[in-house]
Amino acid sequence: MSYDLTDPSESIEDRFYRLVDRWKSDPEVMYSSSISEIIAHPDYQAIIAMGWKVVPLILCELTREPDHWFVALSTITGENPMSEDCRGNLRKMITCWLAWGKEHNLI
Repeated sequence: MSYDLTDPSESIEDRFYRLVDRWKSDPEVMYSSSISEIIAHPDYQAIIAMGWKVVPLILCELTREPDHWFVALSTITGENPMSEDCRGNLRKMITCWLAWGKEHNLI
């Protein structure tokens, strides 16, 4: 299990991408088919704890490399722009969140 030791001189972006890299490279995440396990990872939870300031970074990550950011986005923003017809369809889910981000001037 990894822990986030925050360096006070580290920028929000640097901390975010450090956590993303650790989260995505952890074998427990890489080889897991359980969304619950993936989002329970300490680095994913540390990203959520960073709050609104990382929402634009998460949305940018969705455009760069699709992944399971939907729980983080919903938890941080309190929003869920996904309609029933896009549930289970990664591309549609991403499209819904990116449209939401554009509507809120976050992208």
